[in-house]
Amino acid sequence: MPRLLSLLWLITFAVPVLGAEKYTLEEPVDDTRAYGIGMRVDVNGSVQTRGGDNKPTDLSLNVVAAISYRERRMLGPGAAVETFRAVRDYETAQVDIDIADEKSTTKLPEPLKLIVAQGRANGLELYSLGGLLSAQELELVTPPCDSLGFIALLPLAPVEIGEEWTPAPWVAQFLARLEASTKSELKCRLVKVKDDIAAVSFQGSVKGAVQGTPSEVTFSGAFDYDLKAKCIVDASLQQTEKREIGAVSPGLDVKAVLRVLRKPAQVPGRVADPKVLDVALLPGPPSVQNLRFESPWNLSLLHHRDWHLFQQTEQVAIFRLLDQGLFVTQANLSPIPSAKPGEHTSEATFQNDIQRSLGDKLKVLGAGETLPTTDGRYIYRITAEGAINDRAVTWIYYLCADAAGRQASIMFAIDTPLMEKLAERDREFVQTLRFGAPQVTKLLETGPAR
Repeated sequence: MPRLLSLLWLITFAVPVLGAEKYTLEEPVDDTRAYGIGMRVDVNGSVQTRGGDNKPTDLSLNVVAAISYRERRMLGPGAAVETFRAVRDYETAQVDIDIADEKSTTKLPEPLKLIVAQGRANGLELYSLGGLLSAQELELVTPPCDSLGFIALLPLAPVEIGEEWTPAPWVAQFLARLEASTKSELKCRLVKVKDDIAAVSFQGSVKGAVQGTPSEVTFSGAFDYDLKAKCIVDASLQQTEKREIGAVSPGLDVKAVLRVLRKPAQVPGRVADPKVLDVALLPGPPSVQNLRFESPWNLSLLHHRDWHLFQQTEQVAIFRLLDQGLFVTQANLSPIPSAKPGEHTSEATFQNDIQRSLGDKLKVLGAGETLPTTDGRYIYRITAEGAINDRAVTWIYYLCADAAGRQASIMFAIDTPLMEKLAERDREFVQTLRFGAPQVTKLLETGPAR
């Protein structure tokens, strides 16, 4: 009799479990609705840099970002992460940064507010249809977790309350904004369903790298899925990141809190404009990978995203080139005194300046060459070879001038064995130098109406 009662008890309580209701949580790739998205990001912690003595120094960091935009998904060019593509029209995009009481603010300019977002294996690719973004503007529209990342958390099959699932391996890396990962974990769980709202929790961790620098990210969060509207309507994320000091970026020990509100937009605005959609659906030309740099000395550059602005002072802007995470070269851009209109510093004077600057490190000063231009600019290039201690080093110097006599110099320093990896990228970098505003080609003439 006890065994019979136990069996009846098991049957009684097993029946509701076997018949538990399953819920479909999905947002199809071909969902043509426009969504209104509002986001607030708060980041607190410290950044770590190296001083002149090469010792690490911790600086306090506080960041507040407010971002809102309309978004419409589109068909991506590939599978997995590349299915995530969208066009966005930003209404608000501003970040306020406080590093050791040094405050700065970045806003997204009006002409650049139509942006295409495309998932890639190494992260989210963003570019504007109205011109090129600067490095600071790109960072502004790339928060700790993109709104497309929450969609990637949805289960591929119906789930019941209490059920867990594991998204594809690339999702955790995509959420954490790491360019590469060596280890990742991510779990989601349907917590409850009430009033047609499915509440989902998630947590994960990723070890990997950003810009070739080791980083470890842990995160947890939740989102609500509206079963009637068939979409995610809000989400939250708490994330910590510890990143080592890298070749182009400081170390980080920070905590980020993200809150997202999302709903179908009653007025879709420009993201439903057929002209915008036609352009946004096309693969962006290689030039969209360039970033815009404008200096306080009225010098500008358009450079590939492999170049990173490392430091800027009143006298020099320092860029560093990474190739698949490997540091290749450093470029120092500086203004120099102007010459008379139509003239420039003589090649002999420029060579003497190089010899004096390098001193005993110089072994061979090569023959110089004048590069052809189509707009009246003068560009002179000369290579120097030498050594620092036992390290073979090559320096490439450029003297640049325009018809008005305005001048600048650029110096590239590179370990000689890496010259083959540099290839022609120093020439490409210098050829975009302009005295004044950069010449930017727009993919689409964007109007003011929203």
